Amino acid sequence: MKRGLITCFSSFLIAIIFSSNLIAQSTVTISGKVTDATDNLGLPGVSIQEKGTSRGGITDFEGNYSLTVEEGATLIFSYIGYLPVEIEVGTQTTINIALEVNPTELSEVLVIGYGQQEKGDVTGVVQAVDAKDFNKGAIVSPDQLITGKVAGVQITSNSGEPGGQTSIKIRGGTSINASNEPLYVIDGVPIDNSPHNPGGFSSGRNPLNFLNPSDIETFTVLKDASATAIYGSRGANGVIIITTKRGSAGSKTSVTYDGYVSVGQLSSSIDVLNAEQFRNVVTAKSPSRLSVLGDADTNWFDEILQTAVGQNHNLSITGGGENMGYRVSVGHMDQDGILKTSNTQRTSFSLNYNHSLLNDALTINTNLKTSLTKDRFAPNVVGSAYVFDPTQAVYDENSQWGGYFEYDNDLAPDNPVSTIDQTQDFGEAFRSIGNMEFSYKMPFLEGLSAKLNLGYDITNGERERFQPSTLRGQSSTNGELRREDYKRQNLLLDAYLNYKKNLENINSDFDVTLGYSYQDFVNEFPSFRAWDLDTDIFGLNSTSPATEFTATTSIQENRLISFFGRVNYSFMDRYLLTLTVRRDGSSRFGESDRWGIFPSAALAWRILDEPFAEPLTKVFSNLKLRVGYGITGNQDIGNYRYLATYTQGDAMTSYQFGDQYVTTLRPNGYDAGLKWEETSSLNAGLDFGFFEGRLTGAIEYYQKNTKDLLFDVSVAAGANLTNIILTNIGEVQNNGVELSLDGVVIDKPNFDWNLAVNFSHNKNEIKALDQINDPNFEGYTTGGISGGVGNNIQILRVGEAVNAFYVYDHILDENGDPLVDGVDHNGDGTINLADMYQNINGDELVNDNDKRPYKSPAPNLLFGLTSGMYYKNFDFSFTMRGSLGNYAYNNVASNNGYYNRVITEIIPNNIHTSALQTGFTSPQYFSDYYVEDASFLRMDNITLGYTAKQLKNVQMRLYGTVQNLFVLTDYSGLDPESNNGIDNNLYPRSRTFILGVNISL
Repeated sequence: MKRGLITCFSSFLIAIIFSSNLIAQSTVTISGKVTDATDNLGLPGVSIQEKGTSRGGITDFEGNYSLTVEEGATLIFSYIGYLPVEIEVGTQTTINIALEVNPTELSEVLVIGYGQQEKGDVTGVVQAVDAKDFNKGAIVSPDQLITGKVAGVQITSNSGEPGGQTSIKIRGGTSINASNEPLYVIDGVPIDNSPHNPGGFSSGRNPLNFLNPSDIETFTVLKDASATAIYGSRGANGVIIITTKRGSAGSKTSVTYDGYVSVGQLSSSIDVLNAEQFRNVVTAKSPSRLSVLGDADTNWFDEILQTAVGQNHNLSITGGGENMGYRVSVGHMDQDGILKTSNTQRTSFSLNYNHSLLNDALTINTNLKTSLTKDRFAPNVVGSAYVFDPTQAVYDENSQWGGYFEYDNDLAPDNPVSTIDQTQDFGEAFRSIGNMEFSYKMPFLEGLSAKLNLGYDITNGERERFQPSTLRGQSSTNGELRREDYKRQNLLLDAYLNYKKNLENINSDFDVTLGYSYQDFVNEFPSFRAWDLDTDIFGLNSTSPATEFTATTSIQENRLISFFGRVNYSFMDRYLLTLTVRRDGSSRFGESDRWGIFPSAALAWRILDEPFAEPLTKVFSNLKLRVGYGITGNQDIGNYRYLATYTQGDAMTSYQFGDQYVTTLRPNGYDAGLKWEETSSLNAGLDFGFFEGRLTGAIEYYQKNTKDLLFDVSVAAGANLTNIILTNIGEVQNNGVELSLDGVVIDKPNFDWNLAVNFSHNKNEIKALDQINDPNFEGYTTGGISGGVGNNIQILRVGEAVNAFYVYDHILDENGDPLVDGVDHNGDGTINLADMYQNINGDELVNDNDKRPYKSPAPNLLFGLTSGMYYKNFDFSFTMRGSLGNYAYNNVASNNGYYNRVITEIIPNNIHTSALQTGFTSPQYFSDYYVEDASFLRMDNITLGYTAKQLKNVQMRLYGTVQNLFVLTDYSGLDPESNNGIDNNLYPRSRTFILGVNISL
């Protein structure tokens, strides 16, 4: 089916390309460029219509156009916010137009919380990225559209799995245990961005996956407290406002098709021994085990990986009539993952309808977005592929394990191909989000309007995994079936008043907003697990009956009620003031700590509007100074942590009464005084522009202090119902600098070159971790790793960065290699840790007290570079992204890079190639050797496009894109990017090649 669609898609492209013979003989082709008369920059999306006919077209992303009209025609150029222009064609074949701004309309408008604001009036740190600047390529999750585009925004994919979880941090993490993710607001509806089922096996999907990236018009990032305080207890980690595309009143009907096909392959090499190397190591280290080896030469990664084929199709219709506009779109995406069997499919529908009534006094905006996402999940067999014997064949016709080769011993690793082939793991989710916004201009007071926003966000999903008894990993359970459903409901009511008033006699403008918000969340998670199955058939015609099963249901509800207000004041059009306050009440906290107040204030000064600044206008086109301070919160901690709750026991915790066994209820620990984290934030910034706006930018300095950190801490025995509870402790500080530059390098009739670059530096430090600031407190270890039992490789300690690595200082030999284990290097007659590791504290022993905080997974510097070139019909663009000063713990090497994997394991395991260099016999999990510099420069995407201009009434663009073209790094692992700095059998990322087309009618 998939290949048939690709064939049809290719045939459709060929048919369109060869349709250029439709050009009429009595016509003339007109081309040119439409620019802004003030800054001479090209204007995208300008409507060009042949007067008196339905023929016309629109400009491309750089303002260029080409269309065929009748000889002697008159063209009408129109664009929202600009004065229309009529031009008689005459004998001209090239017509360049400079449109003047319509002074009665807003110039550049930014979406902010509960409203809009002209860019020049903004006092906070607000940055918007619109559709023409989005990243190109096979975009599964919408957050990929702005990766590398916004200073201070770090977007990290936790894996290469299509639709997998993504981490977004704005200006560093403000929390340790609570969420560090921003709040997402989609067309006015704040969404719950937590995983499907916290702690369940259906967790881990990206909360934005349901959105079709082609439907998105703008990402607006609110970074400082002045901008985010309007969201109060959810604003500490920043806010991302997503606005979808819509039609406008009076616009003509247009039809747009976007589509692409893609293929992806592994972009990095795997550092394990091949069959020949493995035999040599076994011969040298454990020759008695040679008889266990096979005679095959199997690359297990080749066996579990596939070429990731993908396709995406989107069709939209946009138009408008008198006092109304609409946009309807449908889309279908089908994307394989690079691990065999993994796939995600999304079918989406979007509707936007806006209507003005009562002489434009009443405006109604309706937004609806629905999607059905189907996933097939591949089990994470990367770890098994690292260690499974490369001398063994994949299949064994005599095997009882489904025809796959397996070792008989239960302690041996599983055949990764068997696991991936025999596991059937499917997920399906239907999600619908929508709202209706009503805005009514009060007739009794000019400038006063009332607004009502009614919204919802509903998800119904399920995930089901079947593993038959022929899978060796199920030998003890005789097959297993697991199922989890999840139902999430989010209902919203926002009601607010907005009053705008100009007082000419005192040169003042007021914009006042007062409102109320109610949001209710209900989540339900029924789950079922069965084992000891009667059949190994899984499908619609089989229920796989079982003799053993468990079933549970978890229902969670929380509510957020808020009152908010904001005043924007402008004096003499150059002194700007913004005051914001929000009072939030959350049911996630006890009655005594349920309500909180989150205020902010910001000032801005338009320096060039001062009379004394006239000489500066010869150099600057913009110069605005901003400063702001505010308090925001973080209440994303899960539910009922302040209440006395109980957990139902299972068969292992039942109690016998006679011949009956009764399951128990056991109390959970809790803290009745639990409250939200509070982040106070200071920001100072300068917006600037040079060369009549051809070079613009902003520089920011910020400092954020988060107190009352939510963290799981140990408590004294008997002090609570558990030995670990979630409570408020400590303080974390982030401070940093950001720089954004956006420039027009070349602006010629046939050649344009735009360049944008951003830099951000953030320093993160723990200021306190307990209530008494004990100077002798060593901190908390965290960052679990594979290898051993309960090992943690990171630490939370006062004075250090969050999650700093906690390791020994490994002594190096004269060649710079770490000293090997099992040798009396110091000549004291004993072999112990002191032979390899530095004695940091100066006592006579080397033990845990000699571990030291060493490096951080957080980068010192993030930067992004975006370039766009346009030559006649061709366009060429790319986005590069870099990270400096971030370190990663190579857990793949530490857990597999030692010879005892071959010598002492039940079955000889393959090893990481690092063992050939280190010579380690036993694991050295806590050696700083495995903490590597993971700085990198990544070419995220590069695109070459061609716009065909000879087609009548059709605009078509063909393009090719490569994603993840290269990564420059000194990191020895598979990929330098990981969410928490621990590289542990991550799902591999692919290099993807895309061929696509955009057609507008």
